[in-house]
Amino acid sequence: MRVIFSCFLLLLIPLSAHATIDKLVSNQERLNSDLVTLTQAHESEQSFLEDVLRRKNEALRAQLSREVSLNTEDKRIDQVVLAQIILIESLIDLSNGKVETMVKQARSSKGDEKIKFELEVQKRIGIMDTYYEQLSASFQLANARGLDAGKSADNLKHALVARSEFLSNAILYVDSNKKEIERRISYVSEAEKETLNQEIIRFNERIAMMVISLQTSVAIMASMGVETTDYKQLLLATTGDINADVLDMDVALGLFEEWLVSFKAWAFENTPSMFLKLCLFLAILYATKALAKIVSKGVKKSVKHSKMDFSVLMQEFFVSVASKAVIFIGLLVALSQIGIELAPLLTGFGVAGVIIGFALQDTLSNFASGLMILIYRPYDVGDMVKVAGIQGTVKNMSLVSTTVQTIDNQRLVIPNNKIWGDVINNITAERVRRVDMVFGIGYADDIDKAKAVLSDILTSDERVLKEPEQMVKLHTLNESSVDFVVRPWVKTDDYWDVYWDVTEKVKKRFDEENITIPFPQRDVHIYQHQEKQAAE
Repeated sequence: MRVIFSCFLLLLIPLSAHATIDKLVSNQERLNSDLVTLTQAHESEQSFLEDVLRRKNEALRAQLSREVSLNTEDKRIDQVVLAQIILIESLIDLSNGKVETMVKQARSSKGDEKIKFELEVQKRIGIMDTYYEQLSASFQLANARGLDAGKSADNLKHALVARSEFLSNAILYVDSNKKEIERRISYVSEAEKETLNQEIIRFNERIAMMVISLQTSVAIMASMGVETTDYKQLLLATTGDINADVLDMDVALGLFEEWLVSFKAWAFENTPSMFLKLCLFLAILYATKALAKIVSKGVKKSVKHSKMDFSVLMQEFFVSVASKAVIFIGLLVALSQIGIELAPLLTGFGVAGVIIGFALQDTLSNFASGLMILIYRPYDVGDMVKVAGIQGTVKNMSLVSTTVQTIDNQRLVIPNNKIWGDVINNITAERVRRVDMVFGIGYADDIDKAKAVLSDILTSDERVLKEPEQMVKLHTLNESSVDFVVRPWVKTDDYWDVYWDVTEKVKKRFDEENITIPFPQRDVHIYQHQEKQAAE
């Protein structure tokens, strides 16, 4: 019985796949019929019928993609793929005809009616984006099935190139109109400004929509191996977006060539006044440098005498930022005086900043750590610290590294990210420190006498502070000694002197008072073996 049921299931699976393909073919035939109905329908009904056809086709395409991914050998799937190419090409042709009609109507219209036709054109172009993406995906399905669709693919390439040219020219035309209105808006009345602002908003919307369509076309052309450098340059110049296209060498070289051509044209046109502008440029730089020095001194004096008690690193940071800000602004002013456009220059700085940021990731990490040290101030110049496993005195601080001079007079430069990512021990941050010492006496010695000697040593030392109170306590009964903890409080600068002097005095006083300082001892007991003695 189980064998019969298993055979029935094996027979049922092909039948189910066969039924799915039958349904796929049937749906494609209905779509072809709907396309004929759409082309023959009245203009007022076409939008509705096209929307219904588009939604049905999206569902069919999802099912078709699943069947192609299953590598089904049924040849009817190939017929559906080819039918899809023909269907979408027909929809694109229909959309092109509508765009041409609406463009003519927009040119002959005025006011709100003109705006209405322009919006319809933009909407239709957006619908065509979807059709072009579907057509490109259909060619991929055809390639996966090993079908020959080369002629249709070539037609798509030519169509995309023509469409990209149209969109590029349209973007430049609308952008020129927008700039003209922006120039006019500076000298018109307040009543006219409101109207012109609305025009600018409308132009921006049209540019944004056309940029999206151009980006779609460029992406499809790039996947098909069509040269798209010029269009990418236009997109970058129009949107200013920094993406992967900026790192394309052809795009970067194209932008550089455009800048070089514009620079040459500017140089020839402005030769008579170039010398005067150059002198003005150098004068501004000289004045900027002098002003930066004055600002630097003023800021340095201000932060040094500020009541906020800035760290040395914070003071240097404020001075450096103020000085460099003045120089940067002065440089921009000087460049603008010789006729250089600042917008492309700043865009170039942005691109260079991204590239440099990728190249200097570790340095930026040190810089970020330096900012955290600057803000939280865990140590300052002159402090003795233990950082990254190194103990010494901080000699210099920057936003990238910290220079530490060790006790044995070695100078080490430590990256700030090594410091901030580990434990920071500021030894001299507090003005008062406790000296922890342990001294042991023998079990036969007088505990009270030893305690009195230790207390007397601390009391007689002027460097030991009265507050907080010193501590002398019996701490541990060790194997060979009775240990006292001795903990006086001293100024941070006196720490090691007190440590060494008290240790020396304890040894001398214990010797004078006959108090022993024991060393580890063991009692060894020897037992003779009785059997060995009896044998002898």
